[in-house]
This record gives sequence, C-alpha cells and structure tokens, in this order.
Amino acid sequence: MVLSQDSDIRRGSSLVRRNAVLGTASAVILLGAGTYLALDRAHARASVSAAPAEAASASGVVHITFWNGHPSGELKKEMHALVDEFNATHPHIHVTVIDKYAQIQPVTAAMTAGDAPNVIMPHLDAAQQFAADGYLVNLTPYIDGPQGFTKEQLASFFYPSVWNGRTIAPGKQYILPFEENGHMVIFYNAELFKKAGISSPPKTWQELGEDARKITALGGNIHGIAWTPSMEQFLTMVADNGGKIWASSSETRFALNNLQAVATLAFLRHLVAQGDMILTQNYDYQLDFGTGNIGLLIESSAGWTYDVQSVGGKFPVKASPAPAGTSGRAYNYVDGDSLAILNTGSKAQQDAAWTFIRWLASPAENAQWDQAANYLPIGPAAQAQLKPYYASHPDQAAAFTNPSTWLTDPAANATQYYAALTAMQTDLLKALNGQESPQRPSRT
Repeated sequence: MVLSQDSDIRRGSSLVRRNAVLGTASAVILLGAGTYLALDRAHARASVSAAPAEAASASGVVHITFWNGHPSGELKKEMHALVDEFNATHPHIHVTVIDKYAQIQPVTAAMTAGDAPNVIMPHLDAAQQFAADGYLVNLTPYIDGPQGFTKEQLASFFYPSVWNGRTIAPGKQYILPFEENGHMVIFYNAELFKKAGISSPPKTWQELGEDARKITALGGNIHGIAWTPSMEQFLTMVADNGGKIWASSSETRFALNNLQAVATLAFLRHLVAQGDMILTQNYDYQLDFGTGNIGLLIESSAGWTYDVQSVGGKFPVKASPAPAGTSGRAYNYVDGDSLAILNTGSKAQQDAAWTFIRWLASPAENAQWDQAANYLPIGPAAQAQLKPYYASHPDQAAAFTNPSTWLTDPAANATQYYAALTAMQTDLLKALNGQESPQRPSRT
C-alpha cells in the first residue's frame, strides 16, 4: 500500500508524468517502447547542430518559436497577451507562439525532425530527461553574464525553494522558474455553507470533516466535498499532521509507514464511507462543483478560473487557505512549469530566447501572470507587487502561504519521484474506497 517504507522512488523510470493543473500523478507507460525512444533520442542528439531554424531577417529581427504549455482557457489568453507585450517592447525579437505541451515524446520527435522550437515550458521530470539527452542549453553562462541576474536579483526574484527546486544537474542551471501552482487551497460554495449553518471556512482538517458532514446532511444529491485524489495533496496532509514523508534528507525513499500517515488516510476514508466526500476523476470535480451540489473543493490555486467558469455565476464562490493539521501547521505543495531553451537554432536565436525567458521570469511579468492565472509569486519582488491586488482580492490571496511552508518536488530525482507517486496512486484509491486497509504495507 501507499504507506510502505519500501516505496522507493528509484524504481519505475519508464513512467512519464503528464502535465496536470490539479496535481494528480498520471503517467504514460512506455514499456515496450524503450528501444525506439533510445534510437530516437540518439538521432535527435545527432541532429541538434543541424536543426534548421530561422535566424535574423533582412530587417535585423531575430525570430524564435515558443511552445506555450497552457493551450486552453484564461491561461492561454494571458500567455498570448504576455508574448504580444514582449514583441511590442522588443522590436528586434519576434516570438511566435505555438500552444503545445513540452512532453517528452513530442519534444523528442521535434528534435529528431529538426523543427523543434527555441523555447519550451517543461515540467521538472521532462526537463531532467531533456538535459540528460543533451537537448537543453545550459543557462548558467547567461545567468552569470551581463544580461543575467545579480546576486541581489536572484534573492529578490526567486524564493530559495523555488530556485533550488529547479536545480536538476549539479553546477548547471538548465531551467528558469516561471510559475508555482499551490496545490492546497479550499474553494467553497458560500450559499451551501450558509444553508448548512457554517459561518466561516474550516481552519483545521477536523473542522473540514465536520463541515462536510453538515453540508451532506442537507440531503438530496448534495455532498460536502468532491475530490480527485492527489498523492501530492495526501503527502501535504500527512505533513500537516506531523507525519514523516522521507526516510532521509536525500529524498530518494518514502517513509510513510507512520501513525500520522495512517491516521490521515483513515480520516479521508471515513469521509468517503459516510458519503461526505465523493471521489472523481481528472477535472470532473469542477463540473460537479458547478452544479451547486458540492460544498467545497480541495484545490490548486490555478484551478480558480476553471472552477469559477464552471459555476457560471450561479452562486458565490469563496476561497480560504488550506486547513492546518494536528501539528498546528498548514503546508502547501507547490510545483509548476519552467522555461528552457532548446539546443537548436543559431547563437542569435539562443541569445534572443534568453532575453525572452528572463523577461517572462521578471517580477512585473510574473505578478501579471499570477494575477491572471492565480499562480503564486515565485519570489519576494513579485509578491510585493501583488500585495495591493491581494488586499482587494482576498479569494485570490487565499492560495498564497508563507514560502517557508512550501513542499516541493525533489529536483534531483523528479522522474523517479513521479513514477513512484503514480505507482502508489492505485493503492491510495483502493484505500479510499475501502478495498485496502490504511495500515496495509506495500509489497511493491
């Protein structure tokens, strides 16, 4: 089961995590395709220097292509607006946007074909693979160069956990932080809360369970919570309750066979068994919430625009920081896509790509992105710019918590980590549905 000390994240590297806003570990199993991919990557590495790409035009404009990792909704609209702003303020560079995820297979195929973009938005595990395959430009010379960051800027632009969480190779920086999605925030139906006699959102997980019971007691098709089970959120709840997640500081082996982890899983199982929490798949919880029959969601910050859109003004949607556990603390699990330059095109294009991604990661642009997409600021400077907005928009501010409480993916072991989460996801579902005991140790 999920609670085993033997859940070692060094196994299962044939699993690849797909991008998901809500943070549920999902994967594509590449068993049987390993030989093909190995040959494909070898071809791609050989093709890197020969990949054709449009350089400076007769007018002196350098053209680059950017795969936008947010191809739908408000996030797509805002990213296009940011690119338009960059093009308008940088007349010697033109960025063309293609709305496409930077997953391993399409990027490998593009590198092989010689038509890869210049800039991509990879998740941590994909970036780790791309760096190993030689696809990424080492950004360290740019970072340390005259158009890079001073030490003061690094400290101001990026929280330590955000910067260190993107260090996927010793001594080299291949990716630049761009966004952080906070996976622990409560969005709730204020109308149902009022009907259930709940005067304020829950401050603890125990209160959340009590509120869910009151809402479900309203009867009919009403339920307190709709949740697509997420290992990241489960791990955060374990930490909230004082449980241990890792066997050592190397973060290569889970240590979830502790009383707090068992108690957390038993608490969630109880909510399901009573009918106070219904389990959903993918983004179905957003559709259920939109019906008006769900009291609250355990959500990610970036889900706000989608949840509000699903509701369509039928009732007031409010937000509250995630509850605290028995330890008295409320952690937040944060992750998000980064910015990377592919090792293709001319030197002029790579320089232009650096100008573009450095601009995107700057405090003003990061704050603009966070305000539109409800992501979290990646550093103190962007947070400072967001203070007036947060003061007048408390629901959007609810997702932002003290960065000292942020839990992040283990950068050095991202691929194996996501594979382990995926492997444990099945057992988490079984335990929630009463098909396995929360105490049952895993033999996988």
